[in-house]
Amino acid sequence: MERKSERMNGAIGAYFAACDATRERLQLKNGGYEERQIPYTLFGLARAVKLTPEEILAAFRTGRRSKTDAILRDAVLKIASYTLEHALLGDLSYQVALETIRAMGLTDGAEHGGDLRIVLDETAERYAK
Repeated sequence: MERKSERMNGAIGAYFAACDATRERLQLKNGGYEERQIPYTLFGLARAVKLTPEEILAAFRTGRRSKTDAILRDAVLKIASYTLEHALLGDLSYQVALETIRAMGLTDGAEHGGDLRIVLDETAERYAK
């Protein structure tokens, strides 16, 4: 069992290292180029460790404390933090990040809807006109 977790850890480390080292080169309309890092994704991780995304998320949610499950939980959290950090940096929209995290089952599932009401103080109201 120890050997399995070592192989899993190696495959996960190699996946994240490959994402970090790889740059996608896009040609811009003005003739220039932009380079972007290949993002961390659950499906990319699943391919790297030869499991389905469902198997990885099951290991994430399980109460078992096996070394392999702990390694997979850490990898899922790394993907989630990467996604949220890029949303905060403006590289990814909030809606896309939230939907990605929700699809991974990492939210409580509660829908947050309703109206947003902004109340301006007197000074801000003058500038808003």
